[in-house]
Amino acid sequence: MLRIQQVELEIQRTKDSIQRLQNQAEDILGNMGKIKERRESILKRIEEIKREMKNHRELIEECKRKTKIAEERLNSVRKVEEYKALLREKAKNEDCVIKLTRSLKNLEEELKSLEQEKDSKKVVKELQNLEEELQDIRYSQSRLQDRLAELENILKTLKESTEEDILREYQALKKKYGIPAILPVDSLGACTGCGTKLPSALYSRVISGEVVACPSCGRLLYYEEVT
Repeated sequence: MLRIQQVELEIQRTKDSIQRLQNQAEDILGNMGKIKERRESILKRIEEIKREMKNHRELIEECKRKTKIAEERLNSVRKVEEYKALLREKAKNEDCVIKLTRSLKNLEEELKSLEQEKDSKKVVKELQNLEEELQDIRYSQSRLQDRLAELENILKTLKESTEEDILREYQALKKKYGIPAILPVDSLGACTGCGTKLPSALYSRVISGEVVACPSCGRLLYYEEVT
């Protein structure tokens, strides 16, 4: 029974380790996803800015053209109202050029910043480190999966070679107490499950190699020599 329990405990620890590694892998994948999403967002914004800059330049040229036309017409206009209207038209287009030029400069600065972030060596290195870490985790998971399969085969062989009544007793103990249901006594002769100190006579039996039930919690106890 003790050997079966030891294998089952190792199986559980192995499964826990695999799950911890899986959680780490999912965290890494999440971080990688965020980096890639940010990069995709940057690339998308870069394309948007380029289109906006192209549109701004075209509008600036159009406003300049209209300003020039207004200036040329001012030289030939005769009526005061028409002259004032042309001045307003000229001022409007000049203001358009100023505002669009300022906006274009802001777009150019944003584009430069995004281009630098896109090509940032720090981001590339961070992504590379995450990929390497993920590869290490996948390798460890693979090793643990192999060990788990090995342990499950060992457990199957142990159970097949164990008498049915002993297996039933072990399963009953495990159902009642969980695992471990079979525990060593400590150096003071106490149950390591509930802490109850064994009577001298019972402790002597354990030391002699006998497996006994704890009079308090009912778990099976054995003596384990400390090396």
